Amino acid sequence: MKAPRPHLVAILAQSLDGKLAAHRGQRPHFLSSEDQRHLETQAARQQALIMGAATLRAYGTSLRLRDPELIQSRMARGLPPQPLTIICSSSGEIPEELPFFRQPLTRWLWTTPAGSRRWQGRPGFAEIWVASDWDLTARLARLRQRGIDQVGLLGGGRLLGAFLQAQALDELWVTLAPVLLSGYPAAPASIEGWQLQGSPPRLELLECRRGSQELFLHYRVEWP
Repeated sequence: MKAPRPHLVAILAQSLDGKLAAHRGQRPHFLSSEDQRHLETQAARQQALIMGAATLRAYGTSLRLRDPELIQSRMARGLPPQPLTIICSSSGEIPEELPFFRQPLTRWLWTTPAGSRRWQGRPGFAEIWVASDWDLTARLARLRQRGIDQVGLLGGGRLLGAFLQAQALDELWVTLAPVLLSGYPAAPASIEGWQLQGSPPRLELLECRRGSQELFLHYRVEWP
């Protein structure tokens, strides 16, 4: 029986040797306009987007839909123009001067009691969900209870690893970019902190699309 949680789709781009960026804590510089369009298209299908605080600090912003057709398509389905953005941060250390807080988005924060104290009495997040641990199963079940059935996971690698550890992932959209980054000493891997327990999930290739430079791979994740 499927877990009582939203449908989770991870949307990520990586180098051919499995790296997210050249340096830890920095945004990748190998993303193309074609991949940006792909990312926006996939994000437009989601009710909410989840990203880690490290990724937010690296980019300074979350993903914002700009294509009028994608926005109109969402509104025709009864969805708001922009997906809800959920930031995960145990420390709550998110600089208030980031452009993220000026984007026309609805922002939630998932954090711990210590992290929530940094935001007491401060604007920025419409809701703050506090728990002493990262029980993703409980958090996702609560999302489902709020009527959120389709969620996109934007990263980074540690957050993706946490969702895999919780077996809380249903699809993968992976963009393979034509670069090699393993020569950089601090290049982060695409997935971190995931330790396989039991049999690995089965990945079924649903789509393989060739772009002008990238490959866009779509997989279904089936857990044993």
